[in-house]
Amino acid sequence: MIWSLAVFSALLSAVNAYTEQALADQVVNLPGTTGLDIPFNQFSGYLTVDGTKNMHYWLVESMNDPANDPVAFWTNGGPGCSGLLGFFTEQGPFRVNGDLTLEMNQYAWNKVSNMVFIESPVGVGFSYSDIKDDYEADDASTAALNYALIQEFLKRFPEFSKNSMYISSESYGGHYMPTLAKYIVDQNTAGVNPALNFKGFAVGNPYTTFYSGTPAMLQTYWGHQVIAKPTWDKYTEECLNAIKPNLEVCEFLFMDMYLQTGNLNPYALDYPVCTEDSVAKYGRDQRYWFLKHHLSNSSAALRQAILGDVEKYEPCAEDYATAYANLAEVKKAIHVNDAIEWSMCSYSCRYKQSDGSTSMTPLYNYLIDGGFGLNILVYSGDDDSVCGTIGTQDWIWDLGYEVDGRMWQTYTVNQQTAGYLTKWTDTKLAFLTIHGAGHEVPTYKPAESLDMWARYLNGEFTDA
Repeated sequence: MIWSLAVFSALLSAVNAYTEQALADQVVNLPGTTGLDIPFNQFSGYLTVDGTKNMHYWLVESMNDPANDPVAFWTNGGPGCSGLLGFFTEQGPFRVNGDLTLEMNQYAWNKVSNMVFIESPVGVGFSYSDIKDDYEADDASTAALNYALIQEFLKRFPEFSKNSMYISSESYGGHYMPTLAKYIVDQNTAGVNPALNFKGFAVGNPYTTFYSGTPAMLQTYWGHQVIAKPTWDKYTEECLNAIKPNLEVCEFLFMDMYLQTGNLNPYALDYPVCTEDSVAKYGRDQRYWFLKHHLSNSSAALRQAILGDVEKYEPCAEDYATAYANLAEVKKAIHVNDAIEWSMCSYSCRYKQSDGSTSMTPLYNYLIDGGFGLNILVYSGDDDSVCGTIGTQDWIWDLGYEVDGRMWQTYTVNQQTAGYLTKWTDTKLAFLTIHGAGHEVPTYKPAESLDMWARYLNGEFTDA
């Protein structure tokens, strides 16, 4: 990589403040970056939690003012998907090209904040343990694990202890974020560990209630008119309006509607899909993953799923990221276990799927009514069907708060309508839609995503 003299001098001066462990984690020769001017420090390695859990993190410092800018921890959803998915294909500083070189992402969130991408729980991405039971996880254990990870991170980087701290995610992050936020404020109140300077969380296209998953997805299919009316009418009669729906019939109808959509990308209905051989080569079959997480092994239940402008969208980005992350020289550069085959989502993490049926709305009331002063932004790309905007609207208006003068106000970026904003009275809760974005908002609408993140951190959406 090529650094200008000014940037190089700034990096050297910053290095002097780092702990010995942090310096051992510094990423100094990332493959594929030849010719890039990288104006920030980055660190990658393992934080050991509970003595046996080796949790991978990747810190990229802010390009603005790392000493004073907020520190934000990002994880993807799943449950069981890697935060490096966000790093490489969403709001991280790099994009992976088809030839496995990297280019800079001009809409990276570390333009305005320090970003820590984590792979959690154990078994996700490069995070691992030698203890079999460590691969068991649920909402409660993941919240405790992520809290401990943050504490370990601040031991390695104590210079960030006083910075404002945020957490962010998407999809099953609709469970991760409220549960982790509650864990943090409760631990701060207990006063056992060093208090975190926790300011709030932002979560995109969140899986919050059971309805916000599969039922909302089918409603989105109908709203987008990608399924036939006779099928929708039968589903309405047999499943939505039935006193006691036949689950086998409903699952069959779900499959019928899903197949009617053809080869559409369920995570972004109006965007192209990857058609390269990399899908077969690197094991990412989006439709397989989608179905795996929507159908139970029996017909007893339907399960939740996780998972830019169209002309700039790269439909094979996840395939390129998978190939890149598995290069031996990349694993060496980011200080991870080279025996691990990285994948976008984990098949070794054994997550308690029944937790997905628990509504997270009581936690919103707890966090808002508890006087913690958290800035909470719920945002939603309206081209997603997996955790469709209609699902978020189904629960967020029923939390019990009054709406102030900002209800469904037009949100603009570059003088264009980018979505709609609602703010609730006497709270720091806001709901923002991003028009035309898919499940992973930064992937599909990168400029709007960075604008949203910067304005959120400035309190523009959530302050009175």
